[in-house]
Formats: sequence, C-alpha cells, structure tokens
Amino acid sequence: MTVTDPRALKLTADFTLGEFLRPDDSVPPPWVLDNLYRLANRLQVIRDLVRRPIRITSGYRTQEHNQAVGGAKNSLHLSGMAADIVVPGLSARDVQLILVNWSGGLGLYKTHTHIDIRPYRARWGL
Repeated sequence: MTVTDPRALKLTADFTLGEFLRPDDSVPPPWVLDNLYRLANRLQVIRDLVRRPIRITSGYRTQEHNQAVGGAKNSLHLSGMAADIVVPGLSARDVQLILVNWSGGLGLYKTHTHIDIRPYRARWGL
C-alpha cells in the first residue's frame, strides 16, 4: 500500500497544497482546504497572466504561527483565504500594478504582495 504525501496534492496545474503550508503544519481541516483550493485557482490565473512562477512566502497560518509573526487577529491567512507572494523578476509594486483589477484584498509591502479572496475589494500598503 502506497501512502501519498498530502502536501503533494495538486490544487491547480502549478500549485500544490504544500506550498501553502509550513513544513511542521498539519493538514488543515476540510473547510480550510476548500478555501486554499479557491485561493490557488485565483493564483493560477495570476501565474498564467504574468507567465512566471509565483512563490508563496506565507499561506495558511495556524493561530500560533499567525501570532508569532504579528499577523492580524482575524487574518484571512487563518482560514486559508490569503497568501503573501513574490514573483521573481517583478517588484511588489509591479505585481500590484498588474493586479489593479483584483476583486479581493491586495496589500503592498516592501518584500511581497498580500492577496486574499475576501468578497469585497480592499487595498493597503506603501
């Protein structure tokens, strides 16, 4: 019997579950997995648009991890609805300009871009 690593689960053509988790994280509950699947599909659209890999620097966060990194108390990372991303060869500002019509949350930081799939448009950053 072969045991498959759940982190290898392909959420889209280019994103696996493991990219949204830290190495010591357990597999999140099903409702979080549903959100990660929706988020990965939105990220796939971005990847196809920019034609470059996207590196997820922070995806799903446990309460403990979110607290340790100073995340917002109600961060969408906690529900698998947010990711901090880097696109090699593009600045965070360039990524935000490309995503000007993003329908959810879009935050600009010096080293990365935060995106989320909240049901309304929100913008913040430098």
